[in-house]
Amino acid sequence: MNPTFSKISRTTHWISSALGLASLLFFSVTGITLNHPDWFKAAPKVEVSVIQQPDIWLAEFNQASETDQLAAVAKAINHAWHLPVPRNIERDDVEWVLDYQRPGGISTVLLDLTSGVMTLEQVDDGAVALINDLHKGRHAGSAWLLFIDVAAIVCIFFSLTGLFLLFVYAKKRASTWPLVLLGAALPVLLFWVFVP
Repeated sequence: MNPTFSKISRTTHWISSALGLASLLFFSVTGITLNHPDWFKAAPKVEVSVIQQPDIWLAEFNQASETDQLAAVAKAINHAWHLPVPRNIERDDVEWVLDYQRPGGISTVLLDLTSGVMTLEQVDDGAVALINDLHKGRHAGSAWLLFIDVAAIVCIFFSLTGLFLLFVYAKKRASTWPLVLLGAALPVLLFWVFVP
């Protein structure tokens, strides 16, 4: 066995294990929380905030173009709650519904076009819902999705270099390959026998 390649593998293994340790722990724990939702009962917290737009604002809004309406809503929401315009907007002649989806909850702004009332409802589903959504990358944004990809690549390096090091030192441990075979065969066997 080439000693240089073996040294590179050991170095890659400990660096990838150091870099990936926290991520591996996070995704392992959240794998359990996702697999057992009945263990973690959600108790959503809901906060509601209401503002009344002046009649003149509503009259101008109803006469404005669609672009100007969006600008007016954006300005009003930013002024009241310091929120940007979301991607998800549903609108008709009666109301506008603006959804701000995020890990572990959602905020919704409702604009009533007959009364001028704007309501912000913020729903927080709790810490377990937050980490479960982060595990899936749900509503977490592109930076978090990139982090998931990088963490996965680091763990792949950790696994492959670990497998190589098992190969290098297997002669000293007779149980190495039976355990590796068991670890590989067990999920296949469980899937084949128990998964419908």
